Amino acid sequence: MRARIVGCALLVCALSGASASIAAADFGVSSFQAGTCVSNTPKCTYSSPPAQFYTQAAGHPQFGITDFAFKTTGGLLGGAPDGNVKDVRVDLPPGLSTNPEALPKCAEAQLAGSGCPANTQVGTEELTGYAIVGATLSFPIYNMVPPAGRPAEFGIRVQIPLLVDAEVYLVGGISWNSDYHEYFTISDIPNSVGLIESRLIFNGQAGDGTFLTMPSTCSGPQTTTLQVDSYQSPGQFQTYQASTPVGADGCGSVPFHPTINVTPETTQADTPDGVTVDLHVPQNPGSINSANLEDARVALPVGMSINPPGASGLQFCTDTQLGIGSTRPMSCPAAAQIGSLSIATPVLPEPLSGAIYLGEKQSDDPASGQEYRIFLDAESPAHGISVRLQGAIAADPDTGRLTATFADNPQVPFSDFILRFNPGAHAPLANPLSCGAAQTVTSLTPYTGEPAATPLDSFLVDSDGHHGACPVTPPFQLTQSTPAQHPATAGAYSPFTLNLARADGQQYLGRVSTQLPPGLLGAIPSVALCGEPRASQGTCAAASKIGTATVTAGAGPSPYAFSGDVFLTGPYGGAPYGLTIAVPAVAGPYNLGTVVARATINVDPHDAHLIIASSLPTIFKGIPLRLRTVSIAVDRHDFIFNPTSCAALATTTALTSTGAATQTLSSPFQVGGCQTLAFHPGLGATTDSRTSRANGASLDVKVTAPAHEANIRSVSVVLPKQLPARLTTIQQACLQATFAANPRSCPAASLVGQGTASTPVLPAPLSGPAYLVSHGGAGFPSLEILLSGNGVNVDLSGSINISSQGVTSSTFAAVPDVPISSFELSLPAGPHSALAANGKLCGTQLRMPTTIVAHSGAQLNQSTLIAVTGGGVACTAISTGKVKLVRHRVTGHTLTLTVQTPSAGRVRASGNHLEAVKRKVTKATRVTLKVKLTNAGLSLLRTRGQLKLRVRVGFTPVAAAHLRTSKVLSTVRFKR
Repeated sequence: MRARIVGCALLVCALSGASASIAAADFGVSSFQAGTCVSNTPKCTYSSPPAQFYTQAAGHPQFGITDFAFKTTGGLLGGAPDGNVKDVRVDLPPGLSTNPEALPKCAEAQLAGSGCPANTQVGTEELTGYAIVGATLSFPIYNMVPPAGRPAEFGIRVQIPLLVDAEVYLVGGISWNSDYHEYFTISDIPNSVGLIESRLIFNGQAGDGTFLTMPSTCSGPQTTTLQVDSYQSPGQFQTYQASTPVGADGCGSVPFHPTINVTPETTQADTPDGVTVDLHVPQNPGSINSANLEDARVALPVGMSINPPGASGLQFCTDTQLGIGSTRPMSCPAAAQIGSLSIATPVLPEPLSGAIYLGEKQSDDPASGQEYRIFLDAESPAHGISVRLQGAIAADPDTGRLTATFADNPQVPFSDFILRFNPGAHAPLANPLSCGAAQTVTSLTPYTGEPAATPLDSFLVDSDGHHGACPVTPPFQLTQSTPAQHPATAGAYSPFTLNLARADGQQYLGRVSTQLPPGLLGAIPSVALCGEPRASQGTCAAASKIGTATVTAGAGPSPYAFSGDVFLTGPYGGAPYGLTIAVPAVAGPYNLGTVVARATINVDPHDAHLIIASSLPTIFKGIPLRLRTVSIAVDRHDFIFNPTSCAALATTTALTSTGAATQTLSSPFQVGGCQTLAFHPGLGATTDSRTSRANGASLDVKVTAPAHEANIRSVSVVLPKQLPARLTTIQQACLQATFAANPRSCPAASLVGQGTASTPVLPAPLSGPAYLVSHGGAGFPSLEILLSGNGVNVDLSGSINISSQGVTSSTFAAVPDVPISSFELSLPAGPHSALAANGKLCGTQLRMPTTIVAHSGAQLNQSTLIAVTGGGVACTAISTGKVKLVRHRVTGHTLTLTVQTPSAGRVRASGNHLEAVKRKVTKATRVTLKVKLTNAGLSLLRTRGQLKLRVRVGFTPVAAAHLRTSKVLSTVRFKR
């Protein structure tokens, strides 16, 4: 208050002083009445029942009256007040609002000078004072131009001759640290008046008839609160509530017709979008205003979702920084802002403006509305108002549809509530993928308790943002690349990368099935497989890691990049092996956990190429990922290695969209350097001399191959005429259809043998039965070997031919490009043996012409001597009395020899740069000798890179034996 006291009559001053001496004893309010009335008579505030109260919800009462009187003590002129009131604060019920903009305003200079214009009068102050001999004086109340930082001010020129000439101001405020109710303060009331009673009477229909507006809630009586202190005890406020609280009624008559307008920055499909949302509530200048908005629930169009690139550079704003419930300055960081805000209200001359901030998450449930929150801060510093709200943004976990809820909004009228989300490449929202109407759905609940209004709005999503026509369904045309490491060397360890890319506007990628080139394999035993439950949780150990996954997600030119690890797992989804791809979902301030994708690894049974299939995550924590690129790099050291074929191969991928569209992509793949690969396979064979017409003959063939050489592509053998195919067994071959349906349903006679293969690619050997299978019009059946192990199945198919001379030959023409340590095929004798015997086998040399071709193109031709055994003793060795070298293999720096001795004795292996090894045997048998390089040999090997040596195997029979000493020589090769 700014007051000018111009004089004081002697009697009055004496009386005022007298009252002051009493004040400290019992200062207080004797009565406090407040109400909205149909007349300005005392009956309105004092009547019971309150027949004169105005109670129409959201209506504009004729009068608003606040009447308070102070305690007095008997004495001259009817009693003096027990103290001198200094300050007064009146807090109105929530929703009861004044509208200073309803009529013109008076400047303070006018009030203090010539007086305010009549059209600025908004009410009357009726003042009763002890100093004016208990008289009641009436003074106009004017609508003032408020001082900076205040929304409203009302002025009273108190002129009492010889006593007071002062301007008293009712300064308005909004309690924005609580429920946004309005309040008024009167400070430093002239104590010379000896105030006994104040009756403030506002003309509720001043100006355009909307100066006062009732609350729009009919929930019960609403209370006005009074606080006062005295000059005798300044700052010690006493609080009172009006003794006749009256609520509003007639809520069913209150209009509520809000509209929603959603204006996109662009209408282009699958594009970042800076959306503007305008919630409009018409403010009626008639007798009943529009209801205030209690709760707002706005569901954005299906497909319009959170856009991951919007998190770039973002920060959270905490609840403390926003400061709801306090008057401290808002301190949200600028990096948390995701849009701007404007609120137009009829009680202020211009809209409040502010910002939308990203609120700190309080839950890990996207549907709760507390994982994604937004904070609103709209301010008018000129009027001392700050509106701070928090919104819950629920994201549907299955569709990503966003629903924003603002509950328990302030009971303050507004005409437009406008949210403008940031536009551009990093907009927090993105448009739907599909064209057509994008409809926003709302549920807007008024404070009246009446049913919610449900206004709708929509815009048309198009192909280009300029009304361009859209296809019936979005396209699905992705791209693929497999950048090769240069040089890509046959058989060498080499990283492999698969890249997939999707442009904006394309259907979302849902499933991937990639067939790697035949021969591109991984050394599974070198990796510690990740087991359950860690595989499904994405918490595998580093020992299981084989590569890195990099994905980008989101619409627009700047998708957000995420990176994670790729782990090799045990069986998954019915496949023998699998992948766990664990990508931390960390974007800006959000850490949503880890996105875990699983993939199956199957092995084609015919050429052993790998088939890796995965259903990709398309939505995580309510955020559609809108995957733009997927890159899987398998780069573990010495894990994945190239084929040994230099033929033109390809990586082929079958893609399926979330809309069931399909596409097949292929990238060329080819390695070089096949001519430099070594190729030194070994093939040996044995048969048992014990044959018969009933059981036929046996044959055991074993193929070995050194590590890191070209892999075998085909093997062809011609059996000696002494071992022909057994026609009675061939006639029992399984029909192709039966075999294809279930090999176990084949006739028992078609099961002729067993195969076993060992490979460094798998931790354990594969083995399985060998069947004769008839193929319709083919002259002879094929030999089908079904190998299985480690969850892997491989089918080897060999053709059989019988010449007119009765000579049987067989070719396995399509052996997978897989390193084989050893492969053994056993065709035993028995009632259904595959082979018969012509004559006695012991004592004869059985030679089998053999051709072995590598995937590199290299070829080995040899005449394989079939060792004939009888009771476990080699017939050839017995007949000649000589030692026989059955096979040899070099592994690292060790030479392994398999030797057949003709009798009991001593066998010895030696050679230049080789450590001699000897062994005693007690009978004719096979013995294995392991021979190592000497230190000198090791030094030469390191210098030259390879070493070619002659090995001598000698045999000395025991003294009593009639056999002579014998020896055999062979050439072996060591490689560094």
